[in-house]
Amino acid sequence: MAWREKSKKRLNMTSFNIAQGIHAFDYHSRLNLIATAGINNKVCLWNPYVVSKPVGVLWGHSASVIAVQFFVERKQLFSFSKDKVLRLWDIQHQLSIQRIACSFPKSQDFRCLFHFDEAHGRLFISFNNQLALLAMKSEASKRVKSHEKAVTCVLYNSILKQVISSDTGSTVSFWMIDTGQKIKQFTGCHGNAEISTMALDANETRLLTGSTDGTVKIWDFNGYCHHTLNVGQDGAVDISQILILKKKILVTGWERAITVFRPQNFNQFFIQPEEWKGGIQHHDDILCAAFLPPQTLVTGSYDGEIVLWNNSTENAHHVLHPDYQRLLKSKLDTKPQKLLSAGRSQPSHPMADHSTTGVRNFEIDTEGKNAVMRLCFLKARKNTAVTGGANLVSCGGSGYVRFWDIYKKQLLAEFLAHSGVGSIIMSTDKMNRYLTTGDLDGWLKIWNIEEYCLNSSKNKITKAPTLIRSFQPHEDRISSLEMCEPGGQLLIISSSADCSICVTGVCNAPVWIFGQAKHWHIENCLFLPKRDTNLVESEIQKEISLFSKEESCLDPTEHSLLNKKNKDDSTYNVRPSEDINLDIKYKERSTCMKETQKPYYGEVIKKSFSTFRSLNIGALEELPEVNKPAFLLDPEKYFRKEPEEERPQILEAPSLFKTLKAVFDEKNLFPKEILHHERKAKQLCQEKSCEVKKNKK
Repeated sequence: MAWREKSKKRLNMTSFNIAQGIHAFDYHSRLNLIATAGINNKVCLWNPYVVSKPVGVLWGHSASVIAVQFFVERKQLFSFSKDKVLRLWDIQHQLSIQRIACSFPKSQDFRCLFHFDEAHGRLFISFNNQLALLAMKSEASKRVKSHEKAVTCVLYNSILKQVISSDTGSTVSFWMIDTGQKIKQFTGCHGNAEISTMALDANETRLLTGSTDGTVKIWDFNGYCHHTLNVGQDGAVDISQILILKKKILVTGWERAITVFRPQNFNQFFIQPEEWKGGIQHHDDILCAAFLPPQTLVTGSYDGEIVLWNNSTENAHHVLHPDYQRLLKSKLDTKPQKLLSAGRSQPSHPMADHSTTGVRNFEIDTEGKNAVMRLCFLKARKNTAVTGGANLVSCGGSGYVRFWDIYKKQLLAEFLAHSGVGSIIMSTDKMNRYLTTGDLDGWLKIWNIEEYCLNSSKNKITKAPTLIRSFQPHEDRISSLEMCEPGGQLLIISSSADCSICVTGVCNAPVWIFGQAKHWHIENCLFLPKRDTNLVESEIQKEISLFSKEESCLDPTEHSLLNKKNKDDSTYNVRPSEDINLDIKYKERSTCMKETQKPYYGEVIKKSFSTFRSLNIGALEELPEVNKPAFLLDPEKYFRKEPEEERPQILEAPSLFKTLKAVFDEKNLFPKEILHHERKAKQLCQEKSCEVKKNKK
């Protein structure tokens, strides 16, 4: 070992000997430790300045150790032995915390190369001509999961008012937008292959799913597959978008040509692709496409080029790029060249002749800095052909959003929406008032573009539109965005690689997760009751300014609602619901706004990756002096016993029993008097009769 001291130019050198030798070693600069893979089955930890003996010995391998590497961030160490046993050690406690064996290629004599990619959590081990890859599992989070695996696409069915989502496990789920309840799900749609994208037909009665197995399947909502489109010609391809037009289905993503299917020829179950008349006009793989009636089609590629097509003739006529634009001359009499090899390894020039507006040397963008990930027409701006202004939006590499005028073939505006995060995706509402962008870190931003780039200008605009809201609804890459208006309420639906699907409003609205235990009622949660309009507008402006200054971050620890696994693996999995009423009066809302938003991640806190990132710590406000109430100052006045006052005696009313008895007694008086008079009359009669008898005698 050698090192140079600050004041000296010469190197100081030292050395230490190990009895049986070592196969490999690694150095941890933060802990200042050297780990050696010993032939004697031991892993030794050395201090570079103490060469007499190791500061620690890790015991556990039963064969000689052939590779070691530090896990710098966690202060751990990997070691691999000749008997193909991998161990992970805790350096501080010098204990083996994990052992992995029996999962490597079976070979007796092998030469091993060992590398751990700490940034992505991947471990590579070579065995002669074989390479083994071990990927670290992400730590279990308390965050609610909508799917078991990463969500790849999300759609909204306006007729059924349902959200449709897909994942890498080839599962399609259906959710109620009003409550977040799962209705049903289709499992194994493409076997074990990942579903990369989806699309709905014009009537929203058929669902198209594109998979990495090279097929696109057409389903009804009962889970029946009507057709299978053989996109990849029996090979695996990466499908990025399915665009459904009136008489065509276009599929893009893995090559420089457009793959087309014509529904009028769907006579069989398996459908083969047909020829695209315009041939190949892109230098690199086509990643996205968009259509503007009556016949304008645009496609964006990995190198940043946007090609304008006539959908009726299927011929390209112009190419747009952030750095240049050129005109294409179509040749209808020449047959388009067949694509032999696609990909970024052979970026050949287009076959059609072209004339450039200005001399330019074509340089292929191999890093994808200008890659066009999404294209979106601003269809609500119907008079741009006359008045000018932007009618096409693109986004992608390096986090930029660009506004184009396709009639004048001009780039009108360009601004950085997300910095330092790579490529982004976007979505807009039907009225083109708002633009939503999402990045690889799970951050979502909502922009007001209603008054943005309405007029043409010679100079390119670099100022960003008004930022309404910036927050982080996901912990990983946002894979899909959808904006919808059920019942006139504008909602943003986002899916992510963190297995969750979120829905929220434009302004300061809570964030709900599909699959959470408590269901919601959107009509009761997004809008306030009618009251003073001036007061409402002032509060909304305060909330908008608050979100434009600070970025809100979701806290998975605050939401302890765990997503229970559905054990039923049948085609339709219906989950029972337990609805709750989230209706809150406005008076209660003003005092309990934070409490109502906590379960739905509505807190505004700074972005942080620490353990206590959920805490919002601020300075405590000083309380004003509080005067004691009167009942504390003069308790006798309020709590003394009052003397009992003499009250007049109130005669009690006679009871019902006495009343009835008196009545019956009065009724019995009359018969007694009658009997008394009768007796007297009888006595008088008897006396008279006796006198009469005496007189007779």
